[in-house]
Amino acid sequence: MRAVLIILLSFSFCFSSVLYAEQSPWLLKKSQEGIPVYTRKVAGSPILEYKANVIIDTPIAKAIALFEDEKQIPRWYYQCVHSELVKNEDPKNKVIYLILHLPWPVVPRDFVFRRTRTEDPANKEISYSLTALPDRLPPVKGMIRVKTIESIWIFKSLAQNQTEIFFQQHTDPAGSIPASIMNQIGVNTPFYSLKNFRKLITGKNA
Repeated sequence: MRAVLIILLSFSFCFSSVLYAEQSPWLLKKSQEGIPVYTRKVAGSPILEYKANVIIDTPIAKAIALFEDEKQIPRWYYQCVHSELVKNEDPKNKVIYLILHLPWPVVPRDFVFRRTRTEDPANKEISYSLTALPDRLPPVKGMIRVKTIESIWIFKSLAQNQTEIFFQQHTDPAGSIPASIMNQIGVNTPFYSLKNFRKLITGKNA
């Protein structure tokens, strides 16, 4: 299992990130509307890992309130059509269920995962790590259950009531999906998720 470390990103700003023991260079795949998206190869997987970030004009408390409202996830997370809270384990841990409708002819995927919150007051950051729990709920007919997810979200409070959001993720979608389709989704997911999140909370596209 690859070890997870929090380090500084090599963007034009300093920021926390998740890296794995075996690494490939990050490549910029898309940069529009203030949202750069990078991808890189992951050892042993045909599916690329991605990361992206955005700065939005809102206090961190407001951004966190939206992010932690699981009922709102389909309004901003790319291709998510359903979300629900499975269990509120404690103030820092929630088990959540999502359904994603992917491009035809790909069968819809569903996720069950634990979202764990960690606070870093010294750096004015709140982070969330996602861990797959594929056996937490019974299989759903017509869905393929995602079994592996390595994901982190980091919210950093900036001056002038701004918040920087960083998103990095690698998943194994299970089933038979061409890697080319999943890698295109891997560019669109962080871009449109962050874009939708910003528009929902500020009413602005950029």
